[in-house]
Amino acid sequence: MIEKLKNTYAILNDLEDQNSKKFVSSVFKDLNKTLELDLKEYISVNNSNLSNEEKELISNIIFKIEDLENKILPKANLINSFSDSII
Repeated sequence: MIEKLKNTYAILNDLEDQNSKKFVSSVFKDLNKTLELDLKEYISVNNSNLSNEEKELISNIIFKIEDLENKILPKANLINSFSDSII
């Protein structure tokens, strides 16, 4: 479980790196899809059976997602508004 959580955190780091580079829609979509699949796997995990390290990693993942949302969402909204105005 810890390795899986570390992998999820690495995906978030890749998304953060992507945020600082030229936007490539396909890379962003691929990373986002991989992240979505990872997060869906955690739904069935019993929270009471998690170790302190796992709980800390999950907390870090949640913080990272919130941080990325604050960084990426305004850009996504801007891109969408340009797309809407072109159509």
